[in-house]
Amino acid sequence: MLLRRGEDLLLGEKLTGFGAGRVVAPGGHVEPGESPLAAAVRETHEETGLAVHDATLCARLEFTFPARPAWDLRLEVFTSTTHTGALTPSSELAPWWCPVRDLPLDRMWDDDRYWLARVLDGERLQGRFVYAPDNETVQHADLQPLDPA
Repeated sequence: MLLRRGEDLLLGEKLTGFGAGRVVAPGGHVEPGESPLAAAVRETHEETGLAVHDATLCARLEFTFPARPAWDLRLEVFTSTTHTGALTPSSELAPWWCPVRDLPLDRMWDDDRYWLARVLDGERLQGRFVYAPDNETVQHADLQPLDPA
């Protein structure tokens, strides 16, 4: 979930699980029978204490890790500027509001440098990323406008 507050974006240090130690936006897995939007709203609340309202789809992304296929995943990314509640750390995420102009890209997944700024500028994207054997750097990226369907 890309939650905006003025010129700030909600980010956090991932404390456990996949991506631990990286700076990420809140989010997580989709439960059986749950829509990707409902999952993003639920995970954001669980990880940050904030209830998100009026979120819209801004990206569909696919990630391939040839050296570690268990990490392959597809994401639907949503954005919102409307939320309620108090920002609260969780066992999974230490969240904070980060100025968009100061994104800590060196502490984030490498693919973020390809798509995040564009989505924050209002583009709707679909993308595929193939990571190099080090599982750290993007070897191939393909970004296109998001299909309306």
